[in-house]
Formats: sequence, C-alpha cells, structure tokens
Amino acid sequence: MFFNLGHIFSGKEFSLWKIILLKGYKKFTEATIEFNTHMNILVGENEAGKTTILDAIKIVFNQQYRNMDKATLIELFNIQNIEKFYGDPCIENLPQIYIEVGLELDYKGKDAEYFYGENNRLKKPLFGIVFECKFDEELGMGLDNNIKDGKIPYEYYTTKWSTFAGLSYNKIRRPLNYLNIDTSINDSESSFNYYNRTLFSTSYDDSTKMMVKNMFREQIKDVFSNIELPSIGDKRHFGINDKKVVLESILSVYEDSIALENMGKGMESLIKTQIALDRSKSRLDVIVIEEPENHLCSSNLRKMIKGISDRKSDSQIIIATHSNLIASQLNLNNVQWITGSYSKSLKDVNKEVAEFFVKAENNNFLQLLLSKKAMLVEGATEFLLLPKIYYQLTKRAIEEDEITIISCNGISYKHYLDVVMDTNKKIAVITDNDMNEEKIKDMKDYNKGDMFSNIFMSDSIEDWTWEVAFYRINKNLLGSLIKVQENAKYLFHGIDYGQVLGKMLNNKVDTAYKMLNAESDFEIPQYIKDAIEWLNK
Repeated sequence: MFFNLGHIFSGKEFSLWKIILLKGYKKFTEATIEFNTHMNILVGENEAGKTTILDAIKIVFNQQYRNMDKATLIELFNIQNIEKFYGDPCIENLPQIYIEVGLELDYKGKDAEYFYGENNRLKKPLFGIVFECKFDEELGMGLDNNIKDGKIPYEYYTTKWSTFAGLSYNKIRRPLNYLNIDTSINDSESSFNYYNRTLFSTSYDDSTKMMVKNMFREQIKDVFSNIELPSIGDKRHFGINDKKVVLESILSVYEDSIALENMGKGMESLIKTQIALDRSKSRLDVIVIEEPENHLCSSNLRKMIKGISDRKSDSQIIIATHSNLIASQLNLNNVQWITGSYSKSLKDVNKEVAEFFVKAENNNFLQLLLSKKAMLVEGATEFLLLPKIYYQLTKRAIEEDEITIISCNGISYKHYLDVVMDTNKKIAVITDNDMNEEKIKDMKDYNKGDMFSNIFMSDSIEDWTWEVAFYRINKNLLGSLIKVQENAKYLFHGIDYGQVLGKMLNNKVDTAYKMLNAESDFEIPQYIKDAIEWLNK
C-alpha cells in the first residue's frame, strides 16, 4: 500500500525515504516497505533480507551497478522469477527488477521539481526515484529462439534510473545527505574511504570544499618542489600529477592524535556513529547503521543507543540489528520485521506495551519475533526441562522442529503476545493456574478465539504450579531423587506441603537441574503434553 508522499515538511530542510517498492530483486518477488519519518529498526534472521533492502536503497540512490558486468545480474534477479522463466521461457517471463523509492521533500527545496511527477506505480504526482533493469526488446530483436530455449540474454539487459518527473536521475543531484555505517564489513580500508569521503562531503559547503582542495593541490606541489629531488635526465624530472591529487582519498578522521582506523573496532564504530549523529557538524539527513552492536561492550553499546535516541527527532535513522537491547530500547514501535519475502511494521503495537519493553531491559521479544514457533514459559525451571520433555515425547530434539523456548523472566506473557499479534506465529504459553478458577476459565475462553497462540495450564487447581503437577504423578521417582534432611520442615510461603514437594518449591532451579540429569523418564502432566502436541499440529 502506498501513502501520500507529497506532504510539506514545514521548517525541515532534509528529505526522507518514505516508501520502497521492490519487485524481482534478490529474495523479494514483490514487497513494499514503509519507513518511519525518524527512527527505523530492521530486524530479521540472517538472510532474511535486511541487507537486501539497504542495498536496494544504494542501487537507486547511489546508482550502484551503473557500470556493472551484465553477468552480475544473475546474482540480483529473484530466484522464483528465474525459475518461472525456465518453466515457461518467453519474453514476457524474462526476470526483471523494479525498485521505487518514494521521498518526502519540501516543495520549495532545491531540485524538488526534478523529483516530482507521475512516473511511478501509482501514476500520481509524488516525489521519488525509480530504478529499472529489464530486457531491451529493441536491442534484443531476433533473439526469440534463444529465449525459447531457456537462455536469459543478460547482455541485452539495460539499467535505467529516472525521477518521478520522468527525468534521467544522476547521483550528483541527490536530494539528501546520506551515510551508511557498516560495522560488519571486513574490508576496513574500503569502509573508511567511504566514511571519510562522505563525512567530508556533508560537513562543508561547496565553496569551502573547493577552496580546501585547491589549496591542498597547490601546496603539495610546493612541498614536493622544495624536496629538490634530483632529475632523471635532460629535461626529465618527477612532479605532482593534478589528476592524481585527490584530497578525499587520503583523508582520515582523528580522535586527538589517533586515526579512527587505528583504533579498536568497537571504539571505531562508536566514534563513527557519534560523529555522524552530530547534525550541527555532519549535516546528514539519513544515517544507515548496519549491526551497530558489533565489537561493542555493554557500556559502549548503551552509550551508542543513547546517542541514537537523542538524535532521532531531527533526521532519519535506519538500523539493521540482531540486538534485543537496541530494538527494545529504541522502541519496538519503530521495528520493521523482515521475514520471508515481506516486511511487517510493529508501529501498531500498543504504545504502553512498547514503552514497557523499553523499561524492561531483561526481555526476549526479539528472540520471539525471530522464532518460527515458540513456547513461552514463566522462568528458568521450565526453560531447563522442556527440551528433555520434548525429546521424551517426540524422540526429536526441539531444535529440529524449529521451536524456541523463551523465558518471560517474570514479565507477563501477555506483553509478548501483544508484540506478535497478527504475525501468524504459532506460540504456546505454558503457565500456572495459581489455584485461580477464573484464570482457568480465561485460558479456555482465550483459546477459543485465537488460532495462532494458545495458553496451557492445568485445568485442576490441585496442580496449581509446575512442581506440584510433576510431583503428584512422579512421587516415587522424585522422592528418590530429591534428598531431604530427617525431621526438617520445608515450608513454602508458610505452608507445609511435605518434605519433598516443599524442598522442590523452595529450590526450583536446583530441582530442575536434578531432573534434567536423571537417567529415568518422568510422567508428563497432561497440559504440557497438550502444548507440545498443539505446536506440532
């Protein structure tokens, strides 16, 4: 779905990405990603498509692949589209790529008219840029037989960049200042060259940059002349070639007397980000940060998160991350969940729930979001024992069935269910009834109305908690496993449940560990069996 992008940002001098439409690019047959005005957090498993989306922006905005070898196209085309062509080879089925980036610009801004028009999928007057890569039928005239034989004529493909005004787009006329910080790049030299060039370009106006570059070019000639290097023959000598004197290629950013590239990876990433976030210096409109958590200790990661949070109101920030701390601290309403071949925004998650996860640092919401199927449990006891129980019942490791066990650690499981509402993710909640008949009734009512998440607890108040439910059907086995002192009382909340069960309730994790290492199988409470069976339906 597209939204009206022709909105005037009064008082704003920067422009923003609003919508990205991908068709036929890498893993996306078709996808629409709507970006928030300021903060965006892309999360997803490895190979989910986070980097693909960021690369699509680079293709459109920076004209990446402008002079590529056409053989590269096989790496860019969507594999389903390629297979569709092989299944029915014809011109109509040849794979192609279409990427559309909608922008929000000030109508009165520089070059605004250059980007404004109806050359887009909606055929409506909007701001933006389009990239197309497709077979040129005129250039490839006469190739019908080759195509029918299932051969993709890559050399007859053309790439085209145009604005929504229908004009040819050139990156020299980019409508915004953009920087990508990728901490995952192994080629540090390439990474620094890009960073230094971009930062230099956006930190100064054109007249200042021209003055500095001219002064540098002239003064380096003087410096070389003063060296008085001996000649190499009649009228022959070394000199400085103006075409090779590129100031940006030798610039480095220094912290005191140390160049950033000579610092540790963690400090390099932190300082790069801090510099980029200082809008008064960098004047960057859009900052893309890939996996900022790499190489950072906890304290520096928190420092980076605070810097990002402080900057989020006057620029657009796009972060691709696997960090639960980053995603929750920067508010899960800003999360774009990339999964399969589509994107889902969490902007509609209840604001109070989102704020709760900002404050509750010890949470696992991102782990839940990235799981295929999940079991939500109350604490460490269930977390420890469920893999063993699962194997006992199914004869399969829980990992084989791609089920993730997530401990809520005292956080209400309802908050977790709110996060993944409408995601069609199958989730079983295993919890206690706490001797509460109303809680049992609410559980049954909930399970009637939700096909993707179900709550499982004993429907008998006698089995009011995990340990009690296990003890009542495994008394002999647990009696031999749990050692108690003669005549000792193990009261739980002032109540005497007997020595063995009392000790189990007072030492839940220790009991779970003993059960985990026991060679014998246990009888499993019915509600836990039901949860595992339901997850595997």
